[in-house]
Amino acid sequence: MVALTAGNGFVLSRLNTQVALFDPQGNRLDLQKVLDHAEAMLDRPVLLGRKERLEARLLAVRVPQEVADQRRRRIRQEFRDKGKTPSARLLALAAWTLMVTTVPCEQLSIGEALVLLRARWQIELLFKLWKSHGHVDEWRSRQPWRILCEVDAKLLAMVVQHWILLVGCWHHPNRSLVKAAQTVQSYALALVRALSISPQRIAEILEEVVRCLLKAGRINRRKRKPNTYQLLLIVPDGTLT
Repeated sequence: MVALTAGNGFVLSRLNTQVALFDPQGNRLDLQKVLDHAEAMLDRPVLLGRKERLEARLLAVRVPQEVADQRRRRIRQEFRDKGKTPSARLLALAAWTLMVTTVPCEQLSIGEALVLLRARWQIELLFKLWKSHGHVDEWRSRQPWRILCEVDAKLLAMVVQHWILLVGCWHHPNRSLVKAAQTVQSYALALVRALSISPQRIAEILEEVVRCLLKAGRINRRKRKPNTYQLLLIVPDGTLT
């Protein structure tokens, strides 16, 4: 965070609850006590780190009871697997979504921060797609050189697939990378054959793929639990610039 802010960049991330917090006057803050006196939301200036004292905003949003209970069950299970017992503090903090940001409040509200925090994990979906559809983390040989060849070939295939996704559906906010990838892969043999025919045939196949992506490869809208793209479209224009 220090390096990013030094370069005039903004930071938004989940709060590491082990990081020392101070108020603007330099007094140490007890996070749990601060939250005990908070309502459903909290937005206050803090200093992060014992040495760095980085100026930031502490953002906290109380989650529904069922979400808090689910988090606590997961925490208890993780600690049980390690033969440990979670602290009362950790279980209490599970009732909150905790964030820190260096973006001024005039440029980023708590609600917008929640949406961006959710959106930042979309890159993980791309890696997951490469693993589940490209199997880049699997190989069928024990020979190092053959493993490298197989991984490189799969990565090249994923690069080609991703290039087609960029051209065909990336500009649609409701794109489904999984559905789109399935569509592209269904044309894999046709593309291979086209390579041995002519550049014109390759272009024809790619145009057909793009037409299919325009019809399919979309995420269905949800009313109860909106998708990330729906939440991003709700954010007013210019507030995230």
